[in-house]
Amino acid sequence: MIRAQTVVARTPSALLASLDRFYLQSKAKGDTLLFALSAPSDALSEITSHLTSHFSRHIGCLSSPLPAYRSHITCAVALLDGIAFRSTVSGRADHQVGRWHAARHSSAQQLRAEQSNVFEEFSGDLSRVNWEDIWDRSTKSARDMLPVELRTVRPEDVSSILYFSDKAPEGVAKVLKATFPHSHELGFLASSTPFITGRPVTLFHDGEIYSDGAIGIALQPSLGHTSLTVKFPDLVDLTPDLQITSGLSSEGNLILKVDNGNPTRLLLAAMDKHGLYGRGALLKDDEFYVGVMSDGKVEQLHRITSGDPSRGTIALGTTSAPPQGSIIRMFYLPRRDDATLNLDPTHGNTSISFIVTPDSFGDELPSSVLDNDSLIIDGNFVSGSENGFMLRRGAKEEGWTCTLPGGQARLRRT
Repeated sequence: MIRAQTVVARTPSALLASLDRFYLQSKAKGDTLLFALSAPSDALSEITSHLTSHFSRHIGCLSSPLPAYRSHITCAVALLDGIAFRSTVSGRADHQVGRWHAARHSSAQQLRAEQSNVFEEFSGDLSRVNWEDIWDRSTKSARDMLPVELRTVRPEDVSSILYFSDKAPEGVAKVLKATFPHSHELGFLASSTPFITGRPVTLFHDGEIYSDGAIGIALQPSLGHTSLTVKFPDLVDLTPDLQITSGLSSEGNLILKVDNGNPTRLLLAAMDKHGLYGRGALLKDDEFYVGVMSDGKVEQLHRITSGDPSRGTIALGTTSAPPQGSIIRMFYLPRRDDATLNLDPTHGNTSISFIVTPDSFGDELPSSVLDNDSLIIDGNFVSGSENGFMLRRGAKEEGWTCTLPGGQARLRRT
């Protein structure tokens, strides 16, 4: 990472003046520009044309307003030296209430597995499947689906990968994990734009505009080491640490058993203890979460989408529930509009931060107003989306999506 900046402006002209200064002060104008823009629809064309005319090599998307400055225009920009790519690998459909995935060694269920394409489906008897052959073919398929720009890149030559994606990043995430398992991976799920541009999401790449897939850049170790951290807003603990216990205790996006008991009834009892339960069913709001714990800290956080007291299952807003043996804790998030942002200059250590913004804002006025026409935060790229972000920290974890309002991920040069 070479240089980053976030600009908050009152008007398009004030923003354009700040972007001109960023361009003039940039020594490495041949590098790739990363940008995320939140602006009124009638100003988008002028601003994006200005950006892309200065930097012919660019990766960008439309983002949502930052909560504290939601009445202003915001544009985060960064100059990066790396290998840019475009991926058309599709992800999964929207999460169902609960999905049952066939276990690898079970012979009683019909399976979903991969043949020539790792994401295609077929049905068959598990007892007749050579699983090692399936895994081998999946790995080969992942290599075949790798973006062309990355196919000659050695895994050890990539330290971190950044990308902007539609709302289904699972495909590109799996391909990148299979090929660059030891790299950090941070994906920004671009803001929904059907009422702004007529596209589900709006992605910009080297003069082209896309409505799906992903665009990104692979950073190399020679540019310096990076750290990837995640931070969550204040959560209320509903339960102590629990273990997803032995046996068939999690399948697909379902948790079936914790501490050898019924997870939904355990959650309802905890809600009742905290005065949050009184209607015989889980609340519909995005207020309850399962956190995967490590050394007393939350490492991953998944939204609870539904629960069934009779069967006991809890469904999560993820493609894969935490595996057997995981230590988890259940949380409640009090509703709020604003999220605390660190918008201070970073003084040398360039960082890129993605934040999950609320789906909608209340009637309260923004908590921050500008004293001048623009505010410039040097060294810090900050963008927000109501659709969240996906991250993976090296080989130790699978990629997962954070949709918790106020959740923040930061990739930082160390």
